[in-house]
Amino acid sequence: MFSRRQLIKSLSSVPVLGSILGAGASDFDDSFAHILCTSSHDTIAVTLSTTGAHIALDLLVSGIKCPGEKMDSKGHHWRFSISGLESDKEHSLAVHSDGTQLGDPWPLRTFPAPDAQPQRFKLLSYTCAGGGDGFGFAGREFFKPLAFRRALFREALKQKPDAALAIGDHIYWDLRGKGVPQIGRKKPWLKWLIGHYLTWKFGEFDREQPVLGKDNEEILKAIGREQIAKLYGTQFRSVPMFFIGDDHDYFENDDAEIELVTFPPDDFSKNAARAMADLFYPPLIQTPAPTQSRMAGRLRFGRLFDGVLLDCAGGLSLGNDARLVPSSIETWALDLLKTTNAQYTALVPSHPFGYTAGKWREWYPDVVADVGQDVAMNEIMGAVTGQLGVSAEKYLWQSGWWDQHQRFIEVMRDLEGDRLIISGDIHALGAVEITGSGNTDLTARPLLSVLSGPVSSSDATWPSAARGVGASTPAWMNVRELAPAREVNGFAIFTFEEEGAQMQLFDCGGFDRSIDEAGGVQSVKTINLTS
Repeated sequence: MFSRRQLIKSLSSVPVLGSILGAGASDFDDSFAHILCTSSHDTIAVTLSTTGAHIALDLLVSGIKCPGEKMDSKGHHWRFSISGLESDKEHSLAVHSDGTQLGDPWPLRTFPAPDAQPQRFKLLSYTCAGGGDGFGFAGREFFKPLAFRRALFREALKQKPDAALAIGDHIYWDLRGKGVPQIGRKKPWLKWLIGHYLTWKFGEFDREQPVLGKDNEEILKAIGREQIAKLYGTQFRSVPMFFIGDDHDYFENDDAEIELVTFPPDDFSKNAARAMADLFYPPLIQTPAPTQSRMAGRLRFGRLFDGVLLDCAGGLSLGNDARLVPSSIETWALDLLKTTNAQYTALVPSHPFGYTAGKWREWYPDVVADVGQDVAMNEIMGAVTGQLGVSAEKYLWQSGWWDQHQRFIEVMRDLEGDRLIISGDIHALGAVEITGSGNTDLTARPLLSVLSGPVSSSDATWPSAARGVGASTPAWMNVRELAPAREVNGFAIFTFEEEGAQMQLFDCGGFDRSIDEAGGVQSVKTINLTS
């Protein structure tokens, strides 16, 4: 009988499975598996996991004790939140267990007060950091090794950002309505092989049982430990983080096929998404309502910057009043945009404006279709042929999504200050100025739209590999290209100042594995955002 260690060693020699086995080292100390924090002008919140179980934990913030909230059954996952703090101040944070300090203290700064006028705000943005450590098969790699991603993050942290946006797809574990990921579903033998491996390594969800409390919890935490804790460790603990979800965070890809439509997410997928977030990500402090606290948020940095963050997957709807963002959140977001007095305003939807890859859950009707085809589905990993455009109907695409898009566009058009859109999802790095959207003319004041750049994409997860097309301009949009959409891993740094703003797009490579790139910066594109 093989032991688990012997079996891993044996399977590692098999080309199909070798690249998806093994665990990378994690950047954490002896006490913590990971620490992620966030801030506002008067509040600090911390989510962390410990290497040992604890009955109770306290967080000391500049000497003020904040009792922890246990988030799991065994006392490894904890959340803290403390309000009433002094604005624009560096606070010292330390975790204590029964009066004994765990690990080292660390600094975290609160943001300036809403009516303050800070001189500078530097913002990091990226997308699609999830995925198994070097996960791949049959000579193809889905996700970059954790070592590559951690090196990319080290490059980002060298820029000393004041805050960071993590825009969607923090985990990849697409279930397609089942208990284990259906990878390779178009090749039954491959689906069987990978499915059995993943079941053996992590387990299989029981969708009839609660997410937390029994076996499902252990599976969820195992996935999160590999894709979140081992990636972030403690290296971001002094950078306020803002996580917003997208489709893969609900344990599904946004597929609409005759056999299965994955969204809106069912109750299990929504509960799993919320549980993963509660265990591993800091909360969004400024939200429209407690019940929607993970689906929208605000990042306010004095009167210099105001950002509205929107999850475009969890509240997706179909039918006569279809939206990617629920009505109540849309109202909250539009009201906030109309009333902000910030010099720079950003809309941060998890799904991008001004770009299409022919996916189903897009603002746009574009789809890859052959000549004469009436209805088309752009199936992921399918044998896609034809041209991207609007000559055919995109299966189950909702015109209400476009209507909502236009409402956001019109409000952004009319804002008095400088404004931009920052998004993720499409695995590319690039930027355009939107000059027209349907019948809405923006030529007088074009609207900047940025693809933040993915962190973990590899051979099989670039749009051109998964869907047969790269990121392109939708048929109903007019844009001026500032930086071509490139299928490379990377990140964006925005520097906002009273005198003006600039954006830097950092290319960290990773498209061609034969080059053996390690996650370091390959090139930087700098764009001035104000004249």
